[in-house]
Amino acid sequence: MIWLFFALLVGFALVLTLPPLLRQPKTTGRATDLAVYRDQLKELDADLERGLISTAEAEAARNEIKRRILATSDPQARSQASTPSRPAAIAVGVAIVALSLATYFAIGSPTLPSRFYDANAESNASSNQMLAEINGMVEGLAAKLKSRPNDAKGWRMLGWSYLQLGRVKEGIDALARAVTLDPGNAALRSQYGEALVQDAEGTITPDALAAFEEALKRDPKDPRARFYKGMSLVQTGKEKEALDLWIQIIREAPADADWLPGLRAQAQDLATKLKLDPKAAVP
Repeated sequence: MIWLFFALLVGFALVLTLPPLLRQPKTTGRATDLAVYRDQLKELDADLERGLISTAEAEAARNEIKRRILATSDPQARSQASTPSRPAAIAVGVAIVALSLATYFAIGSPTLPSRFYDANAESNASSNQMLAEINGMVEGLAAKLKSRPNDAKGWRMLGWSYLQLGRVKEGIDALARAVTLDPGNAALRSQYGEALVQDAEGTITPDALAAFEEALKRDPKDPRARFYKGMSLVQTGKEKEALDLWIQIIREAPADADWLPGLRAQAQDLATKLKLDPKAAVP
């Protein structure tokens, strides 16, 4: 299909290019030219008599006019001057086409199969490009931390970034390094425990529970540690204790906390499981 399209373009280019090159130019008749030149000779003689030009100037002008009269009288000279070269015109047209095709083959992709516009493919390509840029920034942060190994905030950011990219093991290692550098940070410890839960596919492992307990020692109101402690109670069959803990967190939480709707939904589900009125039980 694409070669048919190329053929049509070639034909169109030749149609536009060749006619102007092959067209015969309009010329005046030989008799008219001779009459003009005779009038010029008469005017030249009159100017000489009136002293408007010198004898040398008159002679030079007369010779030029005679040269033009001879050129007009020579049919072969007139034909060569007025008729364009047909082979040259065709060569110009072919050269234009050849140059166009050569340019396409040099920078185009003639063997690439054509396809219709695909919005999903474009969206996926854009997402892949964005993901590649994010990976590049994360790797850049990891490289900087090699020269700043004691940067607790940097290790925490690196660990969070790894978790967002699904690189859980690397995220755990980075967060563990941050905890070592900043042991009194309750939020950091609860974030580390959450990474352990993510690695265990939602199970509150002993190591994760220990991390949450350490966080609560430093900040008894840490919402993440309290939530996961409630999850550990649910997983060990202490569902009523878990519900009470979550209700307490909801009551003490800021009204605009972004995690509050999710916690309330889980608490209502647990209340329903315990055969309680979820709207009455959960504030």
